[in-house]
Amino acid sequence: MPVVGVNITKIEVEKHGGIIDKIEVNLSPKIEEVRLGEVKTPSGKVNGIEVFFTYQIGYNPEIARALIKGAVFYLPPKKEQIDEILDGWEEEKKIPPEMFAEIVNFVTNEITPLIMVISKEMRIPYPIPLPRVAIRQQT
Repeated sequence: MPVVGVNITKIEVEKHGGIIDKIEVNLSPKIEEVRLGEVKTPSGKVNGIEVFFTYQIGYNPEIARALIKGAVFYLPPKKEQIDEILDGWEEEKKIPPEMFAEIVNFVTNEITPLIMVISKEMRIPYPIPLPRVAIRQQT
């Protein structure tokens, strides 16, 4: 797994009003910046890519909103890809789709438990639906 770790730098959750009938939740991850980074390991320094992200959670109607900012350290499968990824970001502000998917999935897995607890405490809908048991009528 090329994503080594995550560093959350900001969590902001704001409640605007009470719950109305049907709520739509939108999760919007966005890459803000990509730059060369390094991490120290017992065997020495390792170069990789530092990826800064913003993860917004919006509700429609607008009863609440959440914003999470942070950074992940990404190690591409091959060291040569570091320069390619950084050049692609400098030129087009884009990263490879598989890298984006891996980072978003990693961040989502890391922040979901935290956002679930905050949502419960603030009495706002969870950003991800919980499973529900349904009783079937037998005929």
